[in-house]
Amino acid sequence: MSKPKAALVTENVIEVPDAHDPVLICGLPGSGYVGKLAADHLVSSLDLKKVAEYSSSTFPPQVSVKEDGTVDPPRGELYFAQAKEGRGVFVFTADAQPTSSEGEYELSDAVVRFAKKCGVTKVYTLAAYITGSFSKSPKVFGSGTSKRMVESLSEEGVTLMKDGGISGMNGLLIGVAALRGLEGACLLGETSGYVVDAGASKAVLETLSKVIGLRLDTSKLEEKAAETQKVISQLQAMADQSREAAPQSEREQRPAYFG
Repeated sequence: MSKPKAALVTENVIEVPDAHDPVLICGLPGSGYVGKLAADHLVSSLDLKKVAEYSSSTFPPQVSVKEDGTVDPPRGELYFAQAKEGRGVFVFTADAQPTSSEGEYELSDAVVRFAKKCGVTKVYTLAAYITGSFSKSPKVFGSGTSKRMVESLSEEGVTLMKDGGISGMNGLLIGVAALRGLEGACLLGETSGYVVDAGASKAVLETLSKVIGLRLDTSKLEEKAAETQKVISQLQAMADQSREAAPQSEREQRPAYFG
């Protein structure tokens, strides 16, 4: 008789909050750190409180070194606060994404199940829409699990995706949400994919604010976005020089990748 398979994810619930009309917002490390920067900004600006932690045997084999010299193993963290507007806000982020598909599914399902238990009916994930080119005013693209969610994005000026895929947990979470009977949508900030892009994170949060009807302060991201733009300008100049020197056959644009 075979032994039962060990769970890949361990959940440590600190508190089950009494949430009113809550939404779940997720942003994990990925291309341009668009989702991760946005999620971390929400945690700090909304003064969210940690309500659950997640560990996984499929997180990358590494630890994070803190300012005091100590280390922390990789973990996922779920935060919550009841916003002044009356809407509860859950934010899930992590130090890294799992390194296996099975780990991504288990972690996504654990987070969605907890959120559903707390009354969440809608899940929003924040990710990157990689074009391979630079933009001073990043567009926000989006997709949803229902026509109603897609229409709510379109009404706020989101450019709807017509094809392609959204990789990793930033995409998977809304798929798992749909399987659990929740609605989901992904907002993707336009980015080159070459730098940590605070400008794309800011664009995504400003759009999210309109979509969910929640006032969000993105002013602290403006300085980071300005620094990003300086780097982008330098890289753009280098790319232009390389393009001018390259043969015509090598100047074709690469296909977009999302995640």
